[in-house]
Amino acid sequence: MSLGTSSLGPDARLRTRKDFDRVFTLGRKAAGRSMILWHGTAPGAGRPRLGVAISARVGCAVARNRFKRLAREAFRLNRAKLRDGSDLVVYIRPGCRWKSLSGAQEDFLGLCAKEGLLTP
Repeated sequence: MSLGTSSLGPDARLRTRKDFDRVFTLGRKAAGRSMILWHGTAPGAGRPRLGVAISARVGCAVARNRFKRLAREAFRLNRAKLRDGSDLVVYIRPGCRWKSLSGAQEDFLGLCAKEGLLTP
């Protein structure tokens, strides 16, 4: 499967520092093996939005960009399953071992289910 065939529009992304800070300070945190997920509610209660953060300790720029693409694609494929009004920030941890999209989806959906972010 090729990544980047369909992109997330501006309405699906957390873009400003203010949005990230709001999720970090007012939201809840769930930690997994390869990622940490912060989540909160959006002020406008629209469709779910995603922000991705990653440390330079994860690897070279190529590796960091690949992990970010995998996280965004896992979100895009499962966006319809998430509660409306959710703002999510995914922090990819150093030592992340995702080899493919399936690993990213497994971690992402596992944390979302743990936090009750999936619609019934």
